[in-house]
Amino acid sequence: MLQVLFRFFSPFRLMKDVSRGSFEERMAAYRHNRRMRGHLPACMLRWAFSCSIAVLLTTYFDSLGGGSATPGPPGIFILLAAACATFIACGICVMFITAYVYFYLAHHDF
Repeated sequence: MLQVLFRFFSPFRLMKDVSRGSFEERMAAYRHNRRMRGHLPACMLRWAFSCSIAVLLTTYFDSLGGGSATPGPPGIFILLAAACATFIACGICVMFITAYVYFYLAHHDF
């Protein structure tokens, strides 16, 4: 199940490594990556949708946690809100990198 989720959310599973092989092999890999760049916007939409769900979950768990100022270990809902916020931060990084790769492949010839 985790492998299916990884393939669903990974934008770079379709890309080939352009740093290895002869010049012709690297050119072929780069052309392949340019052809596959059309899949990147769909992956960015998946991440954006997942991050929006995580924002909703973060606010929900934070409201359940009550924002207590009592000393002691944080409650489970505060930890869940923090986990969702961490997912949001990672998702924004993935979307930024994916957008950069998409625009680079769209506007840069080898």
